[in-house]
Amino acid sequence: MNAAARLRTRVRGALVDAGLARGSLLVVAVSGGPDSLALLHALHSLAPDLALRLHGAHLDHGLRGAASDADARFVTEEFRRLGLANTCERADVAAYRRERKLSLEEAARDVRYAFLARVAERQGADAVALGHTADDQAETVLMRLLRGSGLSGLRGMSVLSRRAYAGGSVALVRPLLAMTRSEVVAYCRELGLAPREDASNASTDMLRNRVRLELIPQLETYNPSVRRALLRLTRSSARDLDYVEEQVDAAMADVASRTSDGVALERRGFTSLHPAIQAHSLRRAFAMCRGSYRDLEQYHVDAMARLIQGRAGTSLDLPAGVRFQVGYESALMTLGDPDASSLPPLKGCHRVVIPGESRAGPWSVSAAFADGTGPHDTAGPRRLAEGPPYAARLDATSVGKSAWLRTRVAGERFQPLGMSHTKKLQDFMVDEKIPREWRDRVPLLVTPRGVAWVAGCRVAEWASPGQDGEWQFELRIERPS
Repeated sequence: MNAAARLRTRVRGALVDAGLARGSLLVVAVSGGPDSLALLHALHSLAPDLALRLHGAHLDHGLRGAASDADARFVTEEFRRLGLANTCERADVAAYRRERKLSLEEAARDVRYAFLARVAERQGADAVALGHTADDQAETVLMRLLRGSGLSGLRGMSVLSRRAYAGGSVALVRPLLAMTRSEVVAYCRELGLAPREDASNASTDMLRNRVRLELIPQLETYNPSVRRALLRLTRSSARDLDYVEEQVDAAMADVASRTSDGVALERRGFTSLHPAIQAHSLRRAFAMCRGSYRDLEQYHVDAMARLIQGRAGTSLDLPAGVRFQVGYESALMTLGDPDASSLPPLKGCHRVVIPGESRAGPWSVSAAFADGTGPHDTAGPRRLAEGPPYAARLDATSVGKSAWLRTRVAGERFQPLGMSHTKKLQDFMVDEKIPREWRDRVPLLVTPRGVAWVAGCRVAEWASPGQDGEWQFELRIERPS
């Protein structure tokens, strides 16, 4: 079998395995180099038999001046010659890099995938076809090894995967992933194709190029088949990871739950898991918040595993604005500030109208007289950790009409319901397992007599309605919608 037939057979097989072989619409990413050019022509030759619909896509990164312009003209002409509809755009990667403070590789990758996702969405495509080869796979795994990747990183790229972007995700298919770069070059030569050569590929400024041009040749002096060895590593890692993921599915069903902000992990159940399942569960929780595993490194996972085994009140900032925070009974992984949505800062002292409606900073407060026939709800319909709205019934005579909403002050004391004496409010909050970072945000109903209610926790002994008390009111605080 010649080079052309062998490559087309592999591409067909990859599409069949990915479920994209019949009637699929593929956006084909073409840079003009040998890999993407070979993929374009292979897909074009298979299109009639597989009823494929193709849409070409090329992004000029604006980094190489006249050479970039020449690449764009070359690719556009190739699309025209094959009779393919296409989208060709230019981007200012350098400006994006400066704005985001990224490496050139990271910036180019972000801009390129965002472009391909937009094209795929506009065209209603089933997937974006990329020209990654087995050589790219070996380089990727080696780069991840250098960063200390865990098992997930050693799996490398998949023939079919999804990539998150703002507002959604896009399917990516890599039909050449089992083909070597030399096989791709042989295909182009056999078809008489003349790919463009990107001079920047010879620069060692970027990590991938240094791995390709310097590190792999050096490793080949120890093992001439190091590329094949790395590919075996990806296959064995993928096989083992499939089994691990099944165990993670079962574990997450027991210890994880969705919250309004992200994901909560029940600490007691989580810490009983095998360390390997713990690590992969943390990765899964991150992806549930972030939309992908991107930017999460093994050292992030190790740090979270240490924190969740330790004391409450610790936290860790993760990539992409994700935050990991350990409470007494659960650990929260959220996109953004995990307590901002439930307990916003409350500054100053705000008068509460009884009965009536009032506003206390970010809180909306309502107080209404009630008869004594209902349940004497002392903790409200929701506990503090569950988030607002919070509500409680209080004795109207004891509270009076002079009441305010504020947060705690140093040295303040509180007489919780059921206790004959006061205790430090700080000690009460510790006993109630309120996370340290929440304590200065918990709303308090205070009167000249003292703290009448710690919202979402307990009312004061002296402010609670008696079992036959008739003169009482219900107080409710919530965040305006």
